Amino acid sequence: MFTHSSSLVTLSLLAMSSWLAFASAVGPVMNQQPTIFDLIQNDPDLSEFFNLISRNELVPTLLKFRQATVFAPNNEAMRAFTGQKDQDLLLYHLANVALTTDKLDQSVSSELPGNPPLWIARRDASSYQYDLYINDARVIRGDIKAMSTRQDEQVLHVIDKVLEPIMTSARDPQLSNPDAARLLERAGSFNLGPYQISDFVQQVTSHKKLSVFATPGRHTFLIPINRGFEAVSRDKIDPKVIDGHIVPNVALFSRPAIRGRPVQTLAFSDNLKVTISFSNESLPSQEIGSRIYVQSNTLVGDFHHPRGVVVAQVVKANIPVRNGVVHLIDKPLIVIDIDIVNFLKSFKVFEQRNGILYEFYRIMKDFATNFMEGITGAGELTLLAPSNEAFRKLGEKNLNALLANQQKLTEILQLHVIRRRLSSDEIIQNPLLSHVESADRHRRLYFSAFGPDDNITVSVEGGGVNATIIQPDIGALNGIVHIIDRVLGVPTMTVIEKLQSDPIMSKTHALAIQDDFLGRMQAYRDPYNPRIQQKFTMLVPSDDAWEVIHRTMGSAFKKLFMGEYSYNVRQILERHLVVGQELSINNLTSQGRDNYLQTIRGKVKIVFVENGGEYFAEWENIRARVVRPDVQCIDGVIHVIDHVLVQRREISVSGSERFTVNALLLLAITLTAIFWNARALQH
Repeated sequence: MFTHSSSLVTLSLLAMSSWLAFASAVGPVMNQQPTIFDLIQNDPDLSEFFNLISRNELVPTLLKFRQATVFAPNNEAMRAFTGQKDQDLLLYHLANVALTTDKLDQSVSSELPGNPPLWIARRDASSYQYDLYINDARVIRGDIKAMSTRQDEQVLHVIDKVLEPIMTSARDPQLSNPDAARLLERAGSFNLGPYQISDFVQQVTSHKKLSVFATPGRHTFLIPINRGFEAVSRDKIDPKVIDGHIVPNVALFSRPAIRGRPVQTLAFSDNLKVTISFSNESLPSQEIGSRIYVQSNTLVGDFHHPRGVVVAQVVKANIPVRNGVVHLIDKPLIVIDIDIVNFLKSFKVFEQRNGILYEFYRIMKDFATNFMEGITGAGELTLLAPSNEAFRKLGEKNLNALLANQQKLTEILQLHVIRRRLSSDEIIQNPLLSHVESADRHRRLYFSAFGPDDNITVSVEGGGVNATIIQPDIGALNGIVHIIDRVLGVPTMTVIEKLQSDPIMSKTHALAIQDDFLGRMQAYRDPYNPRIQQKFTMLVPSDDAWEVIHRTMGSAFKKLFMGEYSYNVRQILERHLVVGQELSINNLTSQGRDNYLQTIRGKVKIVFVENGGEYFAEWENIRARVVRPDVQCIDGVIHVIDHVLVQRREISVSGSERFTVNALLLLAITLTAIFWNARALQH
C-alpha cells in the first residue's frame, strides 16, 4: 500500500515537472534572475542542503520551473540532524506558493504528501524586532527573492534547524498528515522513539475525550508516556485532568514558547483554573543543548484537583500534527499524588537523562540517608531544592569538600527545609514575613519579593547565599517544593561581592564605591601571608536603614549619596567594619557590655545583646536590630542591621550652615580690624 500510493504521488509530480521542463525548453527564455535552485547552489552555508537536493530527481526540477517558498536549513542545522534525509524531508521544507515573511500567516501547507502544515510563530526579540519561527526553526535570513525559468516568483528563507515531519514507522500513506486524535489512535504506527502512550490513550478513550484531540485549529497537546503512570493512580486521570493537557488555539513549539509565561489550558473555568508554562535547564558543558520542562499550575482547585504546580520533563518535543503540535512528557500534569522524596526520585527519568533535581536527590541518597528518612516522615514541610545547575555553581572542589563533611552536609540540607507549608503567595502577600526558621535551628531563612505585579521574583537568603526561586509551589502530598538556583549555606562570594549583589545592601554598596572604600578593603592582607586577604566582620545597614536617614535628615541623605560628603561616608563605613576577625553573632553577643569592638575607625563601644531570639547592636543612643545575622562570605561575615550607626551631628546640613555663618563672621571681624588699623595709621 505504501509503495503504490507513494509512487503515484511521485509519478504525478515527475510528470508535472517533466511538462514544466518541456514547456521551458520550447517557450521563450525570459528569466534574467537566478532561480531558487541557483541561490541554494551558490550559497556556501547551504551546501549540505544542496547536496541532498542534488541527489534527488524531483526537487531540482520543482525549484527551477515553478513558484515556490523554500525553508532551507543551514549547514550547522543539517549536520546536527540525525534523522532520515530523503525526499519526504525535502518536500516538507517546500511550499508551492511564494511567501515573504510579511505574508506568512499562522501556517503554510508543505509539499509533503498529505500537505501537512508548517506552523508559523512570531516572538518579540525587542521593541522593534521579532524572531520568526517555522515550527521549531528560527528564520536567520529571510525574504531572499528568486525567479523561476517561467517567471514565477520564488522566496528563500534560511533556517537554523531541520523541519522534521511526523513519520509512520511503515510510511503508511493513509496516516499522512494526522491530527492529534489520529496520533493517539494509531500511536504504534508512528515513529515516537522508545516511548509508549497507551496508558494515557486508554484514559482518554474511557472518558470519551478523543474528539477533543481532533478539534480543528492550532493547539498544543501534552501527552504523558507510560512510564509516568508508575507513581500516579490512573483513577485520578479524569476529564478535567485530560483537558489540562491541552492548550487551545496556539501551537507552542518549544523554542518560540516564551519561558515562564503561563497560558490557559482547556481546564480553565470558574471552578478549576489550570495554566501551563515552559522552562529550560542548561546542561553541563560536556553536553549539548538544554532540557525542556513543562509545568502545570492549578491556580483554582477543588477537592480532587488541589492547588499547586506539577513539573514534567519533555522527553520528545515538537511532533507536528494537522491541528497543532504534540509534546511527549514524562508524567501526567495536574495530579499531585506523591510525597516530596518520591517527587525527587521521579527526576531520574532515564539512565542518561537526569531531571532538574536529580543531583539534589543523589546527594541525599548517597551521602545523607538520615536526612532523607527524616523528611520522609516529617509531616508538612517546604523544601527549597537546589537545581543541578546550583550544585555546578559550587565548583567541584567545594562540592567534594561538602560531601566529605557529614555534619556540615546535614546542616546545609537542614537549612533547605521549613517545617510547614510556605507558598510563594504567602511570601508575596505578607511583607511582614521577613524570615522563617529553618530545620537547622541555629539559622533562619530570609525571604523577599520584588518586581512588577505581573512578574514578581521571590528570593531567599540563607547562610550568606542569595537564591532565586526559579520554580515555585510544586505540590506534593506532604508539602511544597520550591526549586532554587543556588545551594544555601555554602558561600561563593566575598564580602565585597555580597555587597554588590544583594538587593537589601544596595545603598550601602552605593556609598562604599565613594572614595575607593572598596578598593581599600581589598588591600587588607594577612600580615603573615600577603597573598591571603584578611577576614572581615561588617555591619551593613540595610536599604531600609538608609531610608530612616532619608526621612529624618533628607538634605544630608541627598548630599551623602551625591558624593558631597565622601569624607563623612568613609568615617561612617569605617565604624561598621572590623578587619582581621570573623565574628559570628554568638561571638559578638558573648563579649558583654564592657567590650569595645576594634573597627578600622578605632575602638568603638558597640554592645550586642539577644532578646527573645532577636539580636541588637547598641551604640550610644542607637539600638539597631540585626535583621540578618551571620551572612557568611568567603572572606568573612556580614550582619545586616536596620539602623545606621551615625549621629545627626556627623552629617547634619546645619553644620555646613554653621560653617557659612562662622565664615561670614570671621570675614566681618577681619574687615573691621582692617578698618580700625587704617584709621589708626591716619592718626
